[in-house]
Amino acid sequence: MLASEIVFGAIFMLLSIFFFAMTFRFPELTIALSPTVFPRFVTICLFVLSLLLLIQGLRKQMTGREEKSKMKLDRAYLFRFILIAVIGFLYTRIIRYTGYLVATPLFIAANMFTFEEKKWYRIVLVSIITTAILYGVFRMIFRVPLPRFNLW
Repeated sequence: MLASEIVFGAIFMLLSIFFFAMTFRFPELTIALSPTVFPRFVTICLFVLSLLLLIQGLRKQMTGREEKSKMKLDRAYLFRFILIAVIGFLYTRIIRYTGYLVATPLFIAANMFTFEEKKWYRIVLVSIITTAILYGVFRMIFRVPLPRFNLW
């Protein structure tokens, strides 16, 4: 039986190669950073991390330390996985109406709540600080236009 690290590592390596190849379809710009820079950086990082995961799985299998029946899904994990997917889907639907600065802190807070963070002040701080940092990186550094609130 193949270790889950081998399977997931191989799948994500193939996905990273596919998405890296898709960046060659992006338009070329000479004014600022090319729109291919960030996606290529992310896909290269994904490939490297997937390769490390694959190597880890191969080492486990070669040394015989593979743990049997670790792939069982418990209900709580499955519920969280589905809930995170639903939250992500809703985020992509409401961001065009509420804008990045309103939707993103709500998205982060909902994810933290899903992972059972109990301290409300930590949820608020992390949501606001993370949104501000991401806004600064994408809007100010990469000059990516982010969705705005329709009334602004």
